[in-house]
Amino acid sequence: MKKIILTLSIAILTLLSCSNDEDILLQSADGPPAFPHVFMGNAYVNGQPIKEGVVIYAEFGKSKSELVETLYGRYLNVLVAPVRKSELTEIVNFYIENSDGDKEKAIENFRLNKVNEPYVVNMSLNFKRYP
Repeated sequence: MKKIILTLSIAILTLLSCSNDEDILLQSADGPPAFPHVFMGNAYVNGQPIKEGVVIYAEFGKSKSELVETLYGRYLNVLVAPVRKSELTEIVNFYIENSDGDKEKAIENFRLNKVNEPYVVNMSLNFKRYP
């Protein structure tokens, strides 16, 4: 039993010593997680309002927002909430995706900054084509 505890302790210490400060999760005893940016706005594909029900999401750092579907030419509530210190000032890229997993990147992007409350960003997105 002592050997198992010793082995587990060594394994845990080894894993902890290999961590990188940039990847420290913000959700810790140091305080609450970072406040999110909430993106919404019109979306266009080849200059035309986006079709209803198209999946849209954001990628930033090592993270990805939840998937949302477009409605009446708009996207709503694309929630970008950094979970690592390194993501606090990352560039956010937006994508639309089809059911086969093919995706198309928006022309626009957005650089995150640390905010003291949830921050709503009303931003039009333009895509060259559907995936």
